[in-house]
Amino acid sequence: MSTWNDPELIKLFAQQTPLIDVRAPIEFAEGAIPNSVNLPLMNDEERHLVGICYKQQGQEAAIKLGHTLVSGEKKHQRIQDWLNYLKKYPAARVFCFRGGLRSQTSCQWITEAGIKATPLAGGYKRLRQFFLQKLQEAPLPQLFRLGGLTGSGKTPLLNTLPHSIDLEELAHHRGSAFGDRGPQPSQISFENQLALKLLPTAPHFFVEDESYSLGKILLPQRFFRHLRQSPLVVLETTLEERIQNIYQDYVLTHDVEFFLKAVEVLSKKLGGLRTKTLTDQMKMAFTQNGGIAQHEGWIYVLLTEYYDPMYRRDIAKQKDLIRFSGNAQEIATWAKTQG
Repeated sequence: MSTWNDPELIKLFAQQTPLIDVRAPIEFAEGAIPNSVNLPLMNDEERHLVGICYKQQGQEAAIKLGHTLVSGEKKHQRIQDWLNYLKKYPAARVFCFRGGLRSQTSCQWITEAGIKATPLAGGYKRLRQFFLQKLQEAPLPQLFRLGGLTGSGKTPLLNTLPHSIDLEELAHHRGSAFGDRGPQPSQISFENQLALKLLPTAPHFFVEDESYSLGKILLPQRFFRHLRQSPLVVLETTLEERIQNIYQDYVLTHDVEFFLKAVEVLSKKLGGLRTKTLTDQMKMAFTQNGGIAQHEGWIYVLLTEYYDPMYRRDIAKQKDLIRFSGNAQEIATWAKTQG
């Protein structure tokens, strides 16, 4: 049964209703629902012990153990955490994995403490299915891919365009060997966030032209195929501007070890001699610490000898899909004509 057009959930997310996820932290880390906060009924260890008890002694014994583990001051504090959140966000809804015992117990305790609360029917399983079917079955919207050579400034432009989706922001990764931005969300959390971005009714969405993977995150196959078949808008930027962008966006925010590690990942494709030349230039540039002039050499080599040839080969295969090309201002003006 299709759930991607579930009117209750569409309204829930359209209104950005806050959600209280009472599952254990390990479950939340594996897959979070957008607009949710994790205020668990049981922590990971308590959930583990109750699970073992359920398998060995059955449901009644497991429920009894759960009430024993979450009692006294521990129970009081968890109820207080829920009450504090509900006082701040009175419209918040409570859910567990299936809308079963954990959310029912939580809502019972909340109600007994003075605030009426009812569990969200179907829980996480229903919410996850809603987002998953949005990606797998629902009609996908018109996309415009924003492409351009590395360092062109695609992301800043993307974020000024109407109806845009920043996949790199959702994945917390810039999509290259130099794209590491720290911990990434889980694959499930990313998919849920992407599906949420696709919910609004819009004539189209602008999306940066990405590869299949963004760090450890993989774009959903159906969405990726749709993206790669979509019209392409090419951002044209001078090499000088691109070097400046790389310096501002990467060099000023990372140390030399970050770049040496990234180049090591590319070493097989770069070749031994080019890898050594780049690493030597990087070390020298960061040692001298003399501004962009010290870094222009290795940035130039990396762009013109590695990234640019790859991009040009790819774009040559897609020339029939190019809808428009120009600088940032020209693209912004053109985008307004698309509705």
